[in-house]
Formats: sequence, structure tokens, C-alpha cells
Amino acid sequence: MPHRKEYIQRLHAKLDEWDRELDQLEEKARGARDDVQRKWAERRPELEQVLRDLEHRVRQAHESVEENWEDTRQKLEQGWQRLSQELKVVTERLFPGN
Repeated sequence: MPHRKEYIQRLHAKLDEWDRELDQLEEKARGARDDVQRKWAERRPELEQVLRDLEHRVRQAHESVEENWEDTRQKLEQGWQRLSQELKVVTERLFPGN
């Protein structure tokens, strides 16, 4: 398992990637049909909240003491998996074939 610092750096990079992915989906939605734009407008706030929650957990990981690290890491993994799944579902439903 990577050290805590390396793990947190990887998460920061992944958060940046997801943020860019949200921007790309926003751009696709602008050029999509009205129903897709409406569905995207409904889902984007949920996805942004999941992303912000994960960013908050990453900040907490910086501050966690070694005894709490495993618990913090598990919460980060859960958040990471949730956001990955949410993005996948939204992308497949709203923008099939991408």
C-alpha cells in the first residue's frame, strides 16, 4: 500500500481529473437535446457535492494522525468509489457511446 503522502497526492490528481470530467460533461450537455440538458442540470449538483465531500475528506487526511489513518483511508476509498460510479452512471445514461 502506498504511503499516506503518496496516496493523498494520487487522490488530489484524481480529484482534478474528476473536476475536468465534470467540465467536459457540462460542455457535452450544452450541445445536447433539451431533455439531456435538463437531466444533466438535475444531476450535476449531486455529483459536485460528492466531489466536494471527497475533497473535504482529502483535507482531513492531511490532518489525520497515524492512528486514524486507516479509518480515514477507508472513508476516502468509499468516497472515491461512489464518485467513480456516479460519474460512470451519468455518462452512460446521458451521453451513451462516450
